[in-house]
Amino acid sequence: MAPGGIAPASPYSQLSSTSASRGSSKETFFIMRKIALFLLLFGFVTLAQVRAESLQIPQPDRRVLSGNIVEYSFRVPVGPGPHDVIGVHRVVKETAPGVPARSSKGILLAHGDIWGFRAAFLADPAHSLPVFLAQNGVDVWGIDFRWTLVPAATTDFTFMKNWGIKTDAQDLGVALTVARGVRLATGNGFGKMLLLGWSRGGQIGYAYLDAESQIPPGLRQVRGFIPVDIYLKTDLESLRLAACTRYLGSLPGWQGGGFQSINGVIVKTIHDLAVADPNGASPILPGFTNHQASLAVGSMTFLFFPPGLGPVPDYHFTGGTFDVSGAPDGLVYTPESRLLALEGGSSPYQPIRELLDADAASCDDPAIVDVSFDDHLDDIKVPIFYVGADGGFGYYGIYTTTLLGSTDVTTHVVDLQPASAPLAELGHADLFIAANAETLVWQPMLTWIQGH
Repeated sequence: MAPGGIAPASPYSQLSSTSASRGSSKETFFIMRKIALFLLLFGFVTLAQVRAESLQIPQPDRRVLSGNIVEYSFRVPVGPGPHDVIGVHRVVKETAPGVPARSSKGILLAHGDIWGFRAAFLADPAHSLPVFLAQNGVDVWGIDFRWTLVPAATTDFTFMKNWGIKTDAQDLGVALTVARGVRLATGNGFGKMLLLGWSRGGQIGYAYLDAESQIPPGLRQVRGFIPVDIYLKTDLESLRLAACTRYLGSLPGWQGGGFQSINGVIVKTIHDLAVADPNGASPILPGFTNHQASLAVGSMTFLFFPPGLGPVPDYHFTGGTFDVSGAPDGLVYTPESRLLALEGGSSPYQPIRELLDADAASCDDPAIVDVSFDDHLDDIKVPIFYVGADGGFGYYGIYTTTLLGSTDVTTHVVDLQPASAPLAELGHADLFIAANAETLVWQPMLTWIQGH
């Protein structure tokens, strides 16, 4: 059982079907059911997902993160198969054990590649965006996309064949509906929520909003979006062509039955070797020790892409330092322990279809492939706060925001180093795990949230 145990009188139990006949929970049930049916009517969710949104929500696990800030977590079925399950998390201030404080400000965080909610956003609970926001009165929610929960022992990945960006976007809609229903049942109203999407989660967020823009405003669930360090579209021909090349290079493997990426297995192996034998020779990155390979995951992330095919130049998770030979020997902003914790939380598998879809959208060439989840970007009119790191997607992510229909767009790119030191620049993951992330990133986010 998670630290803090299971709250004996959790308000989440109000959302179970067994309690749906009592008082306000009955009203909650029918409101949620109505919204789920409307989403089904407009083709935004499947019947299986509507069944999931019929509030068959189990008693959540509860763990104390810091003082009176706790995390609730539970799983929600989103289809008939054993792997058709997402995780839902809530990080919130409590007024008493098992009693979440009320807040008018709700936000849901969507993670990116490799890492689920806890690894991406709570690798170090004492230094994390969700806890910071909760301490400042924000009701923070998160999703584990279904692929993060696939066990490492899995050998048949046929079920994963068509898990693409649309699948994730639909699951994101389920998580938002569940979060809003719980907020309603716990006295926070049924207002729309803010959405934050980091990395791949930002692309999924764009896809979700693209679809949501086509249903009546009264049925929409998001009132503002924070895409973090990502683009869906690019105006640089070199980056667009790289996306096309990645797509064409990965497609035959998927067509041949290779439905799963094992990047998470690789990162977890690097982590395990760095812990067990830091000075041993890395079997993953020849010429580096296991410790150096662990650092390279952060400061030389571009090494894990074919030469010239990274999403942006000099792409890295964490700004680094290097010895005279060019091997990584330290980190600029993030304690090594936090990078190691991030690596250790890797989910083993991820759908190739999802990666293909993302590259297809960025390739943006109908002669090669066309996707439909980017057809209505100009109909996305919610307020936008783009946050970037110059060592990640940084300024490259701003272009996608110019394709939206929103008239309320703010950008915040952290740029700390001269152009001559690109690998020392704040990186893609530094935004969440750097020692100074609160000042550089989280406080500007909070200010925007409070204003929206």
